[in-house]
Amino acid sequence: MLSRRHLRVKVLQSLYALQAAREADYLLAVDFITESFKPDLNSMTPQDPLKLEGMRKMTTLLLEENYRKGEIPHDDDTPPTALVTAKNALRYYQDLFKKDKQRIARQLTPEVEAIYNTYLLLLQLFIEFGSLSQAERERQYDDPDNKPLSKIAGFDTNRVVVALSESKTLENEFIRRGITWGQETTGLVRTLFRDVFRNDDAYRAYCETKEHTAEEDLQLILNALKDVVLKNEDVVSFFELKDLYWSENGDLARKMANKTFKSTIEDSGLQLTPLTDDWEEDRFFMEELFEQTTTRNDEIEQIIAEPLKNWDLDRLAPMDYLILKMSVSEMMSFPGIPVKVTINEAIEMAKEYSTPKSGKFVNGILDTLSKTLIKEGKIRKSGRGLLDNK
Repeated sequence: MLSRRHLRVKVLQSLYALQAAREADYLLAVDFITESFKPDLNSMTPQDPLKLEGMRKMTTLLLEENYRKGEIPHDDDTPPTALVTAKNALRYYQDLFKKDKQRIARQLTPEVEAIYNTYLLLLQLFIEFGSLSQAERERQYDDPDNKPLSKIAGFDTNRVVVALSESKTLENEFIRRGITWGQETTGLVRTLFRDVFRNDDAYRAYCETKEHTAEEDLQLILNALKDVVLKNEDVVSFFELKDLYWSENGDLARKMANKTFKSTIEDSGLQLTPLTDDWEEDRFFMEELFEQTTTRNDEIEQIIAEPLKNWDLDRLAPMDYLILKMSVSEMMSFPGIPVKVTINEAIEMAKEYSTPKSGKFVNGILDTLSKTLIKEGKIRKSGRGLLDNK
């Protein structure tokens, strides 16, 4: 199950992707200017390469100084060609950036929801293992190319796998979300079972004993997922192709699967693990945090500029800057979230995703900013346990 911190991290990752897109879009706009001032080899009029190069530099400087402001100022001393080209380059940049922002915003929620799909895939994988195990145990003759595997027990007799296989709720969830390993991955599943688990000492020992406790059944599945499935190079490659943040998201999906596995041996029976406690509310929080941070970007940067005026911005870690912007946005946009919670979350993200000293730095800046913004009335907190304007 994902916490609000996980969702904040997802927003931070999207903001980082947007920042990278902004830089790439600017370079494309610079390339547009460069192309505009290349000598026309088909022109009948003689061209001066030095003059063209001078115009290129002048136009590029115009764009560099003004692209973040969103407007190229008119100047009678600037050649009309340079002004027109700079405005066209700016428009080109703005179109590219707008499309990138829309794309990244659209991807945010599906990328998080994909963690739930991965969780379901992991559950389904053990159902597949159960089917392969049953077929293996029912076969009269052993494969001469493989080491014989005891037929006393297997995945198909494991309490956890049986509960997964018999759950109508889980089956309906697979159908509703279109979860299947599919024909293209059948080979991967079979190879994992026949070539990996057949040679796994823990699984072979399990198959040689008829009676197992519920705890033994559970431990087999927990260890199989963590130590075999998710350490298999082919499995990792499969998921990495589907998920840019697999190293992090895979661990979240595993923890969700573990929770469901554990529920199968409890009195309540199999329980699916929701993505969050309240996905509708959490999805709104995540999408709104991204939207507010990007829409109010210029305002937030001006707010942050004051406490950073004595810092060398070129030496400021990019992730620290993004964490500061996102946190200021959260403090101003979500009246029900205490300032202290926002700052503590920012500190933890800075420690994990930036430099060793980032936590202390972020804490100091946000503490100063929050006090100033409260005095100015830009942070207004209300709700249980919160005092408005205090």
